Amino acid sequence: MGIFDEWKDRIEQGLAGVEQDLQQQQRILAKLKQIDAQARAVINNPDALSAEGVPWEFANGLSILGRLEDGKPLPTTEVQLPTRVMDDGTLLGCRKWELLDPLWGEALTQWIEHLENRAPWRTQPCHLAIPDKVSFNIAGDWGTGDYIAHKVATAMAGRPADYTIHLGDVYYAGVGSDENQDFAGWPSGARGQLTLNSNHEMYNGAFGYFGVLASRFPLQQGTSYFSLFNSNWLILGLDTAYWSDKWNLYMDGALGDGQTAWLKEVAAGWQGKIMVLSHHQGYSMVGEPNALCQAVSGALGRAPDYWYWGHLHNVICYQPQNGMRARCVGHGAIPYGVASVLNGKPQVAWAETKSAGDGQYPQRVLNGFARVELNGGDLAETLYDENGEKRWPLA
Repeated sequence: MGIFDEWKDRIEQGLAGVEQDLQQQQRILAKLKQIDAQARAVINNPDALSAEGVPWEFANGLSILGRLEDGKPLPTTEVQLPTRVMDDGTLLGCRKWELLDPLWGEALTQWIEHLENRAPWRTQPCHLAIPDKVSFNIAGDWGTGDYIAHKVATAMAGRPADYTIHLGDVYYAGVGSDENQDFAGWPSGARGQLTLNSNHEMYNGAFGYFGVLASRFPLQQGTSYFSLFNSNWLILGLDTAYWSDKWNLYMDGALGDGQTAWLKEVAAGWQGKIMVLSHHQGYSMVGEPNALCQAVSGALGRAPDYWYWGHLHNVICYQPQNGMRARCVGHGAIPYGVASVLNGKPQVAWAETKSAGDGQYPQRVLNGFARVELNGGDLAETLYDENGEKRWPLA
């Protein structure tokens, strides 16, 4: 039995599980048809530049089920679809971790199996005192277990930090085996490590994610959001995935009522600086504030001073807006190329363009992580690549 056959059986069982709700079953199939059409429109146009808005992890759904109108499945090999770099830097191809990697089918299968079954929401977030002088290594979208992730982890370990923070995404679908294998090499900080929930963890209903919190991330008290504080800084780690729209495949960040109330409470009366950490982004890729940014700023009563997020497999430093410095650091492990859509955008201060010199992915630019050091009210940040070399600030 091939992997598509296994997924087909599981997906059909999942669809049968919602048979009592015919409307929901039809909604799933309509979603898969929509995604299939979106993917084909890009694949079949060699001049297409944008892959944005297509949930590529689910693109093979109709191919897996054999429900294609013309009977022609999407490409599954490099011969059928040579890799090309899209304008957002994503790699449209069929090799491992590229947009049409056939193994993304596990994410689709888990999503269907867990549409109505997810781990309970936990409400005991830690409020942890940290030193006034403290360091963090931060990486997003790191959980591949692959050689790029290993390089980034080695570079992080070469610059030890008090705390390490993962901004979410363990692949392919955050199941327990993914969390315990592909995430096993995550480097711990001297004082501990923390991790955030994400869309990929939610495909499994976040069971894998919550299942490892107690053993591997005990500082979080089994909860997917947290706060750290010292005399000058309040650091807020948010779960932007759990309350995200499941029918939009958890792609856009949301807080939910309970977490919004907690955010208001923990920030009430705070006179110092604020740093936010999340999986989902607060800006569009080109630097336009989105609904999540409005929700977070509204709960805080102002924009945070710094915000680090992942989700987009790229690294982007944005110009200050409304007193906030935002950084996308979702380049922990997934291969990506130069994002031409960022060229000339006034909101963008810097993005990675240097080749990684990778024979396996010739178009790949450097992956890496962020290091943040707090000293009193001062914050020093440095973006390092997978080789441990400084990439930003440029000076």
